[in-house]
Amino acid sequence: MLTFKVSPKYYIFFLFSFFITHTCFGQDYVISESTKLPYDLSSKVSLFEDATAKLSFQEVKKQTFIKHEKKSVLLPFSNQATWLKIDLKNESYQDTTFYLFLDNQLVRRTTLYINNQADSLVFEPFKDKRFSNLKYPHFPIKLKPNESKSYYLKFESKRGAYFKLQLYGSRGIEDLNGSYKIRLGVIVGLTWMILFIVCIIGFLVIKDSKSRAYAIYTLARAFSFWASLNIIGNFIGTDPTVSENITFGLMNIYPIMGSFLALNILPFGSLPRWVKHTIYGFIVINLLLLLLLFIAYGPVFLKLLVILTLISHSFFYTLFIYTLIKKINQSPFYAIPFLFGNVSNVLLNLRVSGILQFENIYGIAIFVALTEIAVYVYYLSQNFRASVKIQAEKLRNLGFEAEKAAKLEELDKLKTRFFTNISHEFRTPLTLLVGPIEDLKKKFPQEGIIDVMQRNLQRLQTLINQLLDLSKLEAGEMKPNLQEVDLNNFLSQLVASFESLAHSKHIIFKHSQPHAPRFALFDTDKLEKIVTNLLSNAFKFTPENGRIVIKIDYSGNQLIVQIQDSGIGIEEARLPHIFDRFYQVEEHNNYEGTGIGLALVKELVDLLKGTIEVSSQKGVGTRFELVLPFTPLEKLSNPVVQFERKVNVDESLISANPKIDSPIEADGQSIMLIVEDNPDLRNYIASVFENQYQIIMAVDGEDGLSKALEFIPDIVISDLMMPKLDGLGLCEKLKTDERTSHIPVVMLTAKASLSDRLAGLEHGADDYLSKPFNKEELQIRVKNLVSQRQKLLEKFAVKTIIEKKEETKEPTFDEIFVQKCQSVIDKYLDRSEFDVEKFADEMRLSPVQLRRKLKAITDQNVTEFVRNYRLEIAAKLLKTSDFSVSEIAYKVGFDSMPYFSKVFQERYGKTASEWKE
Repeated sequence: MLTFKVSPKYYIFFLFSFFITHTCFGQDYVISESTKLPYDLSSKVSLFEDATAKLSFQEVKKQTFIKHEKKSVLLPFSNQATWLKIDLKNESYQDTTFYLFLDNQLVRRTTLYINNQADSLVFEPFKDKRFSNLKYPHFPIKLKPNESKSYYLKFESKRGAYFKLQLYGSRGIEDLNGSYKIRLGVIVGLTWMILFIVCIIGFLVIKDSKSRAYAIYTLARAFSFWASLNIIGNFIGTDPTVSENITFGLMNIYPIMGSFLALNILPFGSLPRWVKHTIYGFIVINLLLLLLLFIAYGPVFLKLLVILTLISHSFFYTLFIYTLIKKINQSPFYAIPFLFGNVSNVLLNLRVSGILQFENIYGIAIFVALTEIAVYVYYLSQNFRASVKIQAEKLRNLGFEAEKAAKLEELDKLKTRFFTNISHEFRTPLTLLVGPIEDLKKKFPQEGIIDVMQRNLQRLQTLINQLLDLSKLEAGEMKPNLQEVDLNNFLSQLVASFESLAHSKHIIFKHSQPHAPRFALFDTDKLEKIVTNLLSNAFKFTPENGRIVIKIDYSGNQLIVQIQDSGIGIEEARLPHIFDRFYQVEEHNNYEGTGIGLALVKELVDLLKGTIEVSSQKGVGTRFELVLPFTPLEKLSNPVVQFERKVNVDESLISANPKIDSPIEADGQSIMLIVEDNPDLRNYIASVFENQYQIIMAVDGEDGLSKALEFIPDIVISDLMMPKLDGLGLCEKLKTDERTSHIPVVMLTAKASLSDRLAGLEHGADDYLSKPFNKEELQIRVKNLVSQRQKLLEKFAVKTIIEKKEETKEPTFDEIFVQKCQSVIDKYLDRSEFDVEKFADEMRLSPVQLRRKLKAITDQNVTEFVRNYRLEIAAKLLKTSDFSVSEIAYKVGFDSMPYFSKVFQERYGKTASEWKE
């Protein structure tokens, strides 16, 4: 084995050589005629890091510099000062002016010191406000032939930076400055072109939220890019520190920009919830770090911003690629350009941070950015073509809609013309009815039916007058008829005429107005029609115990009337149509009306050159505000004695006083429930059947359902169109409830078409009668339904036990109810103490409901039904079992043999013993 002994003097020689090589005692770099400029000096320099950043030049010269052999210089994120030393010797180069050049324009402050010279040169790129000046740190130096000098560069940059130190000749730096201006102009011009294209497309062509978001994103990226070129901070800040803060702040807003775009174009419904939370986290952290950067500019926040930017880049790149692969991204023409822009931003950040040390990284980043725009324009051209097709389709549809609107308008005119002609024809027979009815009233003042006839004639006259008024307005024949009036007194009387209506409907009716007289020229007839229609509507749609408030006020020469109710309200989407002629809100279809009252109000308001506005909230109420101009007067020229004005209030709104108290139960008389919202018609039907039935009356469907469940009537007569619950809804609820499923229902309606009749029958109505109906016809139909029920009663009266039907036959509701009763009796068959209360409790009915239901189905009371069922079970056991008569009697709940024998013989005409034989 060979061994080598190394003398200690070799160790000393080795260490000395290393020290000489890696310290400041290096050799000069020689510049000769053969030297090609520019020349890279990065590997020729020596470094020293001043941790305190406070050492003077004289102190630094005494420090030990370490040889730097890399091809570039990387300044760390720190508060320290970094010193570079380069020894140069001009051996034979004739030009004596050279430039030390750093190829990073974001190095904050660089100072050049020359050995044995007291002065220094300082370069601060953030202090130069001229756009076209070379922003890169560069220092002129003088070096005569055969002269050697040592140069020291001090860097004070808290932000990490990567650069190369190069030596330029005087001509070379001039060429560099010229190329810099050209390159900067091209870059800025391209950026403006990109911004112009994207913003024009986003804001003026496509006009959707995603394209606008991409335009804003591109604008923010442009500012960030200009900041990386050090051409934006100078235009904003007046102080170098402020300029630097703005520049580095704008360079690091990518997490906000990317998050903003992602929030606008990604389909978050198809992504996990944490994705959106992460994006919001990027925004919050980015804003926080930017705020801290402006408050306390330092290397920690600068480095954290760079790290956050790179993390957000990676996140968004991964996220967008994932959505494209999974085909859950609905905006590929934004996502794909975004990915190209992401690459461009990453390259710039890696270059500035010194992580990626590549010569032509700026050129690649610009190329990728241009590719992004090319792809974006391509995709948006496709989108634009699609949008052009959609717009063309919309225009075609608009043409169809315009044609449809014209046809509807024509139809509306035809309707108005038709009703006007009909109204004229109605006037003659109405006149012939009004006079004779008044004569009958005088002869028979006690006849209530005559009052009903008069009220409905008045209502018909009002409707006809409204139609004629609309016709005159449409033809332009109606003009304002101004007369002198005290508006306050007139409106006071008009409002007072609704007091009785409010009292009858149990509605709180409040009104307020100024006390002083207000004399004016005004068309009182049209004002009366306007206010009467509005108040009538309020009373129609406001339930009992509701509230209506009318407030009258004046502003200058304008009358202001506000009417607020607590009625059912109107959906906001339907408000624009409520003044349309013949329009009725869908939810209001169950209320009587023609849809012309508010149309007439709007036409009259327009005629008087006023305005009317409406606001409403469903379930809360509606508010109308009427503003009408008037001509004021100091006094009336012909004052007359004021008299109480007779206003034609729609008396159909006033509830009559029906006898709706609970009937006294009588076994010999059946119960009829009449459900009708019109009080006159409700009372008329009651008068038709009052001698045959105990009458219960309900004012709407909900009231009718409640009374049906309480009293279990024998027959129901119901209107179809009613508030709260219409006739179809009432019928369906009655027929699907075992307590009321047996009750026959007769439906009355003004809708006489076949489809309407079928709809009523499908909901379970047993008969359907159109208005106006004949009294005798209604009586016959009710009689026929009762007869059909009687036949069913006879079926159950003969045999109480219901045998199970074949599977193909559906049992009726009545049969299901009887079978349920039988099951309950079977449960307590051997208990003689089983009574009506227990039976009703098991059936989940009240005793009255059970009694009424069984009576209606079987024509037996509860006791009879239970007894007969037990007897039928006993008869069956006597035939099929070996038990004795007394044993069977006890098994079916009879604890008295004499009573069992008596009722059994009454039922079957034989004794139990004879039946058994």
